[in-house]
Amino acid sequence: MYLRTLGKLELRGATYSRPKSLLLLCYLALEGARDRRHLSEVFFGQAQDPHGSLRSTLRRLRQEAPGSLEPDGDFLRTALTCDAQALLTRLDAGELEQGAALYTGPFLRGLHSSDWGVELEEWVYSTREYLAARIRSALLTLAERQAASGSFVAAAGLAERALGLDGAAEPESETFQRLDCLLVAGHSTLVARLRQRAEEFGLELRHSVEDARRSLLAQAATAVNSLGTDGRLRLPERATAFVGRSVERGEIVRALARPEVRLLTLVGPGGIGKTRLALEVARTAQAQQAVAFASLEPVAALRDLPRVIAQAAGLNLPDDQPPPTALQACLQGPPLLLILDGVEHLLDGAGALHTLLQGCPNLTLLLTSRERLGLEEEWALTIGGLNLPPPGASIPQIKDSDAVDLFVMRARRASLDFMPGETDWPVIVQIAELVGGSPLGVELAAAWIRLMPLGEIARETQRSLDFLQAEGPSVPRRHQSVRAVFEQTWARLSEGDQAVMARLSVFHGGFTREAAGEVAGATLPVLARLLDKSLIRVMGAGRYDLHALILQFTRERLGQDIHEERRAQLAHTGFYRTLTQHANGAFLSLHGEKQWMERLTLELDNLRVVLNAWLEWGEVEEVLRCVTRLRVYWGRTGRAREGRRWISLGLTAGQDTPPDVREQALAVQGELAMDMGDHTEARRLLEASLALREQLGLASPITWLHLGNVAMETGELAEARRWYEQAKAGFQAANERHGLASSLKNLGSLMLLSGDFAGAQAVYEESLRYKLEIGGDMDGLFKNLGDLCRQRGEFQAAQTYFLRALGGLLERGSALLIPDVLEGLGRLFIDLGQGNRGVVLLGEATALEERLGRRTSLDIPHLEQCRIWGSGADCRDAAFEAAWTTGRTMTLEQAVAYVQGGDDMK
Repeated sequence: MYLRTLGKLELRGATYSRPKSLLLLCYLALEGARDRRHLSEVFFGQAQDPHGSLRSTLRRLRQEAPGSLEPDGDFLRTALTCDAQALLTRLDAGELEQGAALYTGPFLRGLHSSDWGVELEEWVYSTREYLAARIRSALLTLAERQAASGSFVAAAGLAERALGLDGAAEPESETFQRLDCLLVAGHSTLVARLRQRAEEFGLELRHSVEDARRSLLAQAATAVNSLGTDGRLRLPERATAFVGRSVERGEIVRALARPEVRLLTLVGPGGIGKTRLALEVARTAQAQQAVAFASLEPVAALRDLPRVIAQAAGLNLPDDQPPPTALQACLQGPPLLLILDGVEHLLDGAGALHTLLQGCPNLTLLLTSRERLGLEEEWALTIGGLNLPPPGASIPQIKDSDAVDLFVMRARRASLDFMPGETDWPVIVQIAELVGGSPLGVELAAAWIRLMPLGEIARETQRSLDFLQAEGPSVPRRHQSVRAVFEQTWARLSEGDQAVMARLSVFHGGFTREAAGEVAGATLPVLARLLDKSLIRVMGAGRYDLHALILQFTRERLGQDIHEERRAQLAHTGFYRTLTQHANGAFLSLHGEKQWMERLTLELDNLRVVLNAWLEWGEVEEVLRCVTRLRVYWGRTGRAREGRRWISLGLTAGQDTPPDVREQALAVQGELAMDMGDHTEARRLLEASLALREQLGLASPITWLHLGNVAMETGELAEARRWYEQAKAGFQAANERHGLASSLKNLGSLMLLSGDFAGAQAVYEESLRYKLEIGGDMDGLFKNLGDLCRQRGEFQAAQTYFLRALGGLLERGSALLIPDVLEGLGRLFIDLGQGNRGVVLLGEATALEERLGRRTSLDIPHLEQCRIWGSGADCRDAAFEAAWTTGRTMTLEQAVAYVQGGDDMK
C-alpha cells in the first residue's frame, strides 16, 4: 500500500477511503510514532468521547486496511510509504530535481472538515505551506545553477514554476528578489506580474537584464571562490561514522527551512554531540546552499570573530574598513548557512551576532552552545543524550538503540574482534544509561574494551568520572575527559548557582520547582539560568532533572562539604515527609487520588532514597510512618511487594518502636499481604496488629474487616460473617460511614457467595445509599453489583455495572480491582456464549494479577478453572489456547479498548 498526499489523499493498494482515517495515517507517516492520547486529542478532541472515536477509527483501519498500523504499546506507527515523505527524503539528500518531480500538487488539496480541531487544522495548513516552500526553494536553487552556466531561459522557466507553485504562500522579500533576478535575466513574460505582486507588499524590484545576468554570474563565481572547486565548503572530515539523531536532524532541517528562523542554537551540555549533529546537518544543507563552518574554541576575544567567520567562508576582508563592517559587506551575496561551533565563552558579545544578522539578510546562523544566547532572534533546540532502550527491552530493541549502536561501533574500533554475546547486551545498556546516552561518555567508556571486560567498564563508570577520559593526538583537548568538560562549565557559574547545583544532586529521578526551592533554595530565575546553561533539563509534567554525568559530578561537589551535604539531605527527607503526609490526607478524604498516585510514581526514586537514608540514620519510626501513610499507593498500583519489604526492614531494625507505630505497620503489612493473596501471612500480621490495638485499648473495626476478607478468601464463610458483623457494629458505634459502607459491601459479597441473591441485593443497596451520601469511590460496589446481576442472568445491567467500575478505577488510577472487573466481564461474555471473547479477558485478567503480584504464573488450578468456564461456551483446546494467549499478551489499554469496543449485551 502507498499513501498519496500530494494533489489528493488516497491509499493506493486498498479500497479504504475514509478521509479522517487516511489523514491519521498521513500524520503518522510524516510525524512518526505518537501515543494514543495525543492522537485522540488532535484528531477527535471535538468529539464527546475522543478515545472512543480513535478506537473506532483504528478498528476500521485494521479491518479494511490491514497492515497499515503498527501498535507499539501506547504508541501507534505506520509502515506505509508516503509521497510527501519521499519528497522530503529526496530534498534532504540534495536530490533536488527528483524531489521537485514528486510534487504533484498541494498537500491534501481541498481536504477540510468542520470537525477538525485547531491543532489538526494548523498542522495540515502549515505542512502544506512547508512542503511548497521546500519545493520553491529547490526550484530556485536549480534555476540559479542553470543561470550560473549561462542558461538564462531555462533558469527563468524554473523560476516561473516556483512563482506559480500551487499551494505555496506568498514569497518572502528575499524570494521576490531572487525570482525577479531570474525572470528578468531569462526575458520571462511574468516579470510584470511578479513586480505588481511585490508592490502590494511595498517592495520595488528594479533589476535590468544586464544587472540580473551579471549578478547571477557573480554569485556563481563568489560561491566557487568561497567553497572550492567542487562548489562546496570543505567541512571538517568525519573521523568516525555518525550515529542516530534522525529526529533531531529532521527538526533542525525543518526549522532552518522556515524564513523566520535565522538564528538557531543547539543547546546542550558538553559532550552531548552538538558539533557532530551540526556538521551532519551542514552536509545535508550543502546540496541546496552555501554552508560555512567555524569553530570558536580558539577565539579568545570578540574582536577576532569577523576574521574567523571570513576565513571559514573563504572571504578576504579588505583592510580599509573595520572588520565587522567589511564582513557584512562580503556577506551580501547568495544565501549562506553559517555554523558557529562553541559560542558559550563569547556570550557577552552576542549582540555582534544580532548586528550581523541585521546587516546580512541572506545569512542564517546555526550555533552550538552550552548556554542560550538570550537574543530576540534566537530559536533554540535542546540536545539530550542518544536514545536508550526502553525498560525490559528485548535484544533486537537493545540493538536498535542509538546509544548502544554507538558503543558497539566505537568498541569495535578499539578492538576489532569485539562481538557482544547474549549476556553482554544488558551490560552495554547499563553503561549507556550510566552516562545518560552522552556520546562522549559512551565513546570514552567503549574505548576501554581493549583493556578490560564489559562488567568492569560498567563498575568503573559508576564509580568515578575520572574513568571517562582518553588521550591521543586525534582526541580534541576539550573531549579528553568528561570531568574537564564539566569543570569548564562549573567555573562559569556564580558561587550561589554552584551551591544550588550541588544541593540539587540529592534528588533522584527528577524534581519539581517546589521541591527545588525548598530543598536547594532554587528560585525560578536560578532554575532558568541553570536550564539555559544546559545544567538541568525539563522532563515534562512540571519536572526537571540533571543529566546522569552532571549528576555524578555535582554529587562529588556536594560530598566535598560534609555539613552542606547533611543539610541538603535533611531538607530532602523533610520535603518528602511532608509530601507523604499530604498524600495520605488526600487518600483519606478520597480527593484527587489519581493525581496523587501519578505524583508518587514520579517521586518513587526520591522516596526510596529518603527511606534508605532514614534506615541508615537509625530513624526507623520515620520509615514506618512514611510507608504506612502510603498504604493506598502500594496496594492500588501493584507495588504491595515493595511496601511489605520496607515495612519488614523497619520492623526488623526497630524492635523498640512505639506500639502505635508498630501496630499500624503490622496492619498495613497484613493488608498488603492480603492484596497479594498471601492469606496465611496476612492473617498472622493482622492478628498481631489486633493484639497490639487491644493492649492500647483501641477499637479495631478496620482490622476486623480485613480479617473477614481473609476468612472469606480461604473459604471460612462463618468466620468471615462473624468478623464482618463485628466490623459493622464497630463502625456504627464510631459513626464511621465509609467503613460501614465497606462492611455492608463485603457482607453482600458473602451472601452472594452463599447464593443468597436477595440478601446480597439488600445490603448492596444499603451500602450504595451510604456511598451516595458521603461520596468517594463506588467502584468495588459496582463490581459486586455486576457479579450479582450476572449470576441472576441480568446481563445488560451486569455490563453497565462492570463498565462503570472499570471507568472509575481507571479514573482514580487504582489498578488493584481491575483484574476482578475484567474477570467478571470475561465470565459475562462466556455466559452469553461468546467464549473466545470471554477467554481473552480471563487471560488478560490473570496476566494483570501476576503483574500486580496477586497471583503466580504457576497457578494451575486457576488455569484449569478458566478452561472449564471457556468450555461452557465452546471455547476449548486450540481455540482456548489462542484466546488465552491473546489476552495474556495484551496491555491494559488494549484490554480496555477490547472491552469498550464491543457491542452492548443483548
